[in-house]
Amino acid sequence: MKAFIVSMLLVSTSAFAWGPTGHRAVGEIAEKYMDPRALLLARNILQGQSLAKGSTWPDEIKSEPARYQYTYNWHYTDWADDAHDHDETNSSGKLMGSIEAQMTILKSPTAKREEKEFALKFIVHLIGDLHMPLHVGNGLDQGGNWCKVSYMGQATNLHALWDEGMINFTNLSFTELSKFVSAGKTLEQMNAARSGTAIDWARESKVLRTQIYPANVIEPQAPMSMKGYCRKDVPAEEIPKLSYEYAYKFMPLVEERIFLAGVRLSLLLNDALK
Repeated sequence: MKAFIVSMLLVSTSAFAWGPTGHRAVGEIAEKYMDPRALLLARNILQGQSLAKGSTWPDEIKSEPARYQYTYNWHYTDWADDAHDHDETNSSGKLMGSIEAQMTILKSPTAKREEKEFALKFIVHLIGDLHMPLHVGNGLDQGGNWCKVSYMGQATNLHALWDEGMINFTNLSFTELSKFVSAGKTLEQMNAARSGTAIDWARESKVLRTQIYPANVIEPQAPMSMKGYCRKDVPAEEIPKLSYEYAYKFMPLVEERIFLAGVRLSLLLNDALK
């Protein structure tokens, strides 16, 4: 029983992305760029709720494993560093297939409102997940959850740092974050944001993922397939100590991915809710 609980905690932890502030900012940005009719239909499906409000529900239901455990692996996918093409049949996570399935429900003329509400909340959430680089994982370190780091003197892991750590350190609300990441965007940036498909956006996350791992503090003696600090027992002297330099380098990327997720979500919903 104890092993089962530990296992469930690991699965649940690996499934979060951006945290509430980031996910709500994605929903807020999407509403800004949605067609009025599509936005009205979305609000009707959500019984008056905003996309920002509904965006965190797929994480909140992890409190009911008996009912929703089957959705836990929807939040991520594996795409190995050396694989050119994505093959979700070899992945423990089913992010790409889940986005497609929920989009089909949302577009269906025969689906019930309750089914569309479930689908819409997940689409808002999963498009956010897709743009968090560690949710397109390498299949080796549980999306960075095994990678121990410290940030501003606090022990954490790489996944949690990208989920919430850097965002929370800014003390921004989700409305402030959505305004900040959207400000000053050029026409060229907007056109780039509106391009591609879900698999293209997953590939972006895969490429970015390889850039955000800190270097080993102490190089492993033997060749390793992942960083030396991404294992069960890591001596304190081998844990990367991250601070303002890491945030200065990567917080703009966090902001860009949240902005892209919001704009691209608006395009998907405009198409689905014609």
